[in-house]
Amino acid sequence: MKYLKDEKFIIQFGKKLKKLRENQRISQEQLALLSGVSQSQIARTELGLINTSISHVSVYAKSLKVSPMIFFDFSDL
Repeated sequence: MKYLKDEKFIIQFGKKLKKLRENQRISQEQLALLSGVSQSQIARTELGLINTSISHVSVYAKSLKVSPMIFFDFSDL
């Protein structure tokens, strides 16, 4: 099976994570403390440099107190 990487989707996901985080006035460092995900990993995710795992989506949602589904709604970007 060929590994598929949708770069546009990964970039949009990162923008959404950043927007949700900034809307709550939470820094990357604060999100790292809340989520247990390193600040550098959060930065790479927000920049669309890495394809984050579904487990991280769940952790981000819990940390930001939002539904995981909101990360996949790009209509406001």
